[in-house]
Amino acid sequence: MSTTAMPASTHHTIALEQSHRLPGGQSMTDLSGLVVDRARNAEVWDKDGKRYIDFFTGVGVCNIGHSHPRFLAEVGEQLSACAVGTFYTDARSRYYELLAAQLPERLGRIHMFSTGSEAVEAAVKLARAATGKHEVVSFWGGFHGKTQGALSLHGGPRKHRSGPFPPGSHQVPYAYCYRCPLQLEHSTCGQRCVDLAEQSIENGSVGDIAAIIVEPVQGTNGNIIPPAGYLRAVRRLADRHGALLILDEVITGFGRTGSLFAFEQDPEVRPDVVVLGKAMASGVPASAIVSRAELVEGTSFGQPSAAASTFGGNPLASAAALATLRILLDERLPERSRLLGETVARRLASWKEEFPFVGNAANVGLMVGVELVEPGTRRPLPKDVTRRIFQGLLAEGVLAMAYDSRIRIYPPLSIPADHLDEGLTAFESVFRSLRSLRSTQT
Repeated sequence: MSTTAMPASTHHTIALEQSHRLPGGQSMTDLSGLVVDRARNAEVWDKDGKRYIDFFTGVGVCNIGHSHPRFLAEVGEQLSACAVGTFYTDARSRYYELLAAQLPERLGRIHMFSTGSEAVEAAVKLARAATGKHEVVSFWGGFHGKTQGALSLHGGPRKHRSGPFPPGSHQVPYAYCYRCPLQLEHSTCGQRCVDLAEQSIENGSVGDIAAIIVEPVQGTNGNIIPPAGYLRAVRRLADRHGALLILDEVITGFGRTGSLFAFEQDPEVRPDVVVLGKAMASGVPASAIVSRAELVEGTSFGQPSAAASTFGGNPLASAAALATLRILLDERLPERSRLLGETVARRLASWKEEFPFVGNAANVGLMVGVELVEPGTRRPLPKDVTRRIFQGLLAEGVLAMAYDSRIRIYPPLSIPADHLDEGLTAFESVFRSLRSLRSTQT
């Protein structure tokens, strides 16, 4: 938790919650020690009146900005009418119509859930029902949720000591070029990591692959952007095994990467299922899978209530999702993400030149990843250093997932240009302080 002296009111709120909650909450919450009072667009104020630029947005949940007036009005109207239930509603039918209009025809069928993990579980269930197979391939560094089935797909240490998991999950290398598992350079590698994935499947599976699930950009792993053509190669890998390709766009969807969906940036990538969530309803829990009906007609997945969810597609969530999508489209926020991303890319390039501890730094739209390393190496900066960066940013009035060596930045797509500049400048101020401190220690 933040070591900054807290006013009594803030301390009381935190102590009250901590006296009742189970451990295991979000790192950002405990490290910041922040009690939020209100938020507008890209600005957040704490209970003690301090203002912050929000480069966190609940892990990329609030793409349209906090407290958007139109969102508040439309969701408020639905809340006052009816908020629960699974009956047909105008809000859900209009949302399905608008969302389907943004998708390729082959992905025009939608089913809503409440969380990304729940939607991932449903996508895997769909693939198994559609193919009659049971194994699922995912990727090193990939993250698809914290329910037991979704966590079995994780390729990293977050699942340590959490098993046993459902059988049939296999992890293969992702195209994390900065830390290539084969120690090759992308310009000459010929996507050997895909060849290694093929070998891993051949040697580790029983030849019963139902699906390959992949993030177009790996979020939890540090906003890792694969090279052009990689997802096409994964599509071909799925085809060779008669498997469905599931794209997990829980964090990349709804404009974050500069297009409404990340897969749109390569027309040759044709997913069978897309998983949506996070920014889908701007803070009201909502997620979905999109696919095509013929995959599951007559299967166990397509039976009445087989894919039903207590809260999935309820009137409030549907109205929130509809308002969010309308705002994204009407205000052209995916395009704004792409344009502001060009500004961010220039700043990242200057950071790699100026700061010797900035290793990998890249973005696609306003999905930004910065990896901090010991100068002259690729060893991650230790946590005691990165925690100082996090606290320095708090002092500068910036909220960001900067408490680890892999920094993740998710501003609202609606962020004013001067607020974006303010937040990036705060990073530079903290980085310069760190550079000066480390130079005096050597």
